[in-house]
Amino acid sequence: MQQLIVQKASDIMSLIDKVSVSTQELPLRVPFRTSRHVVTRASSVRVTITLENGLVGVGSGTPNEVVTGDTMASLEAILQELTPTLIGADLNDWTALLARVQGLITGNGPAKAAIELALYDLRAQSFGVDLPTLLGARQARVESDMTISIHPLPEMIAEAKQIAAQGFRAVKIKVGGGYLDDDLQRIQMIADALGPGHQLRLDANQAWTVAEAAEALRALAATHLPIEFVEQPVAANDVAGMRALTAMHLLPIMADESVFSYADALNILAQHAADYVNIKLMKTGGLSEATKINAACAARHVPCMVGAMIEPSTSLRAAVAFAAAHPNVHFVDLDPIFMVADAQPGLATDGPVLMFD
Repeated sequence: MQQLIVQKASDIMSLIDKVSVSTQELPLRVPFRTSRHVVTRASSVRVTITLENGLVGVGSGTPNEVVTGDTMASLEAILQELTPTLIGADLNDWTALLARVQGLITGNGPAKAAIELALYDLRAQSFGVDLPTLLGARQARVESDMTISIHPLPEMIAEAKQIAAQGFRAVKIKVGGGYLDDDLQRIQMIADALGPGHQLRLDANQAWTVAEAAEALRALAATHLPIEFVEQPVAANDVAGMRALTAMHLLPIMADESVFSYADALNILAQHAADYVNIKLMKTGGLSEATKINAACAARHVPCMVGAMIEPSTSLRAAVAFAAAHPNVHFVDLDPIFMVADAQPGLATDGPVLMFD
């Protein structure tokens, strides 16, 4: 079968003929608030790559000024400058092409992701399969959690009840940026509003010092609530702090902003600085680096989550495919599809389940 696939790909004209860049802004139903920023739109820069044989691949990158350091303006400018250098490249020279994309610029994960996802789209088409099949998934469906961002408490409670009614079994709660007692009250009241049978996931977005996080972990553990993990409790570069909190063994610790690259993942794993790792394609620069990170985690028996920025379906489809293809992905946090006001092409939903349309 592999020989047939390779032959099919090599029989076609696979040179990149054209590349175009455009922007997309999709309003959210309600603003999304964390301890660090407020998001009102799913903003992205789309990359469209056309091969000489007429196949068209589309990818997109979403900036996040407080996480990846990008803005829409900077992301678009970088892609307008870099993408023309890919014209004439051969899709069949796959490994070298991916290395070339990752070497185009330092950092700038969303720009690399936009290009890579367009290339993966083309590669799947050239093999006559969808992206989940290309990545090795048996089925293109995953179950996501839903996030409750920081709002006045009555709004958060009302949202929790709505989420429970929609069938979500896991709920992520944004915490931090205020008093711990307020966080504890919100978590308890949200848990009560959800009712039994729901798992809680907490995300501090680097809001606490190590001392504050340790106090929070002790207080949270004492509640005996069904908390699956506490995500990125301290600053991304405080690996020693992450290690100390993980060593407390009170609640599982997940690294998010601490892991952008394969090298970051190896550092976290070597220092036992997290129980879980959150992989986001906008951080990793696409699927190739995400695959390496997941493999490193799997080899050390550290489960992963696949998350996202506030993204459109173009890039969320790739995240769904990646999550579906890797058994080491135990958690899925791809709820932006439920936040965008308008229907998104390419992904269908059934309660908390996302699937290729």
